[in-house]
Amino acid sequence: MSALRSILLRVIRLSGGFALARRLTRKQLRILCYHGFSIGDEYLIAPYVFMRSETFERRMRILRKWRLPVLSLSEAVDKLRAGAIASAETVITFDDGWASNLTIGAPILRKYGYPACIYITTDHLNGGTEAFNMALAQMVHESPKSALTLRNIHPLLDGEYRLEEDPAAAASLLVTAAARIGSVAERQRLLAPLAEALGIDYAGFMKGGRFQLLDRTQIRALADLGVSIEMHTHTHTLPDDTFEAMAHEILQNRDAIKELLGIEPRHFCYPSGKYTARHFDWLARLGISSATTCDPGFNGPGTPPLRLHRYLDNELTSDIEFEAEVVGVRELLRRTRAAISALRS
Repeated sequence: MSALRSILLRVIRLSGGFALARRLTRKQLRILCYHGFSIGDEYLIAPYVFMRSETFERRMRILRKWRLPVLSLSEAVDKLRAGAIASAETVITFDDGWASNLTIGAPILRKYGYPACIYITTDHLNGGTEAFNMALAQMVHESPKSALTLRNIHPLLDGEYRLEEDPAAAASLLVTAAARIGSVAERQRLLAPLAEALGIDYAGFMKGGRFQLLDRTQIRALADLGVSIEMHTHTHTLPDDTFEAMAHEILQNRDAIKELLGIEPRHFCYPSGKYTARHFDWLARLGISSATTCDPGFNGPGTPPLRLHRYLDNELTSDIEFEAEVVGVRELLRRTRAAISALRS
């Protein structure tokens, strides 16, 4: 964030602009999006996925400072449908289901008395909880080696990789190749030998659940704490070619959650925020009550429930920018830009 923008936002806040924006947007629902928490320095590599605990707690203090009522997702969606959003109600959501949601996120939420929703994938529950893509990318960045030679690891991965010049590109090549491996369990079994080849102490690297997704016991523990568990597809993919292919992903996800918790989830989150227009009708046919995107913005009476807007908070966003977002300053700016664009066209 530029120093000039920070100064401008502080001037707007001091002049009462933040309070005015909150009043003007009080009838619109805010939905916040998070993922996991940084146990080491993961936030430096993936700031949109991992957030430091101290950053997240400052965000919660900002919500309390502005007296934004934090509701459960179900309650908020019901109020939105009824046109009853009146006090800048806010929902806190998490995507994917990282183990750190329980170990780091839940205690902070409990401290502030805030409910939350976690959209989980379920394919990993039968294959191991390691998040392959994120763990591998981090290992490549932490590797002391300048070059990597893989032999007899897997036919799709074996080869030569230059790490020193562009570790991100090397990581991308490995992750893309690994995506062709049949099962999540098979990919996860490769993490330890890949770590050895990269010169990484795998046990130490994974210590503390650093790149772990929630297991069954942890999901139940979160549900017992009052955190709602909702759908995010089985394999973190949402087909758009046929209804049957998409329904297969959703129903596997739904059935796994139902078997685990004894409840039938009603709400959904598009994996990676990606969707097409045909998904709306298909999700409705499956009885989905709401679906969240990663499209920024607030939600009013006219917002389609299967295309809810969310704000993707991240480690790179300053506190003053976050504050400007939740009180409505940035939403008003978005509307102004959209109006100007419409006039010009």
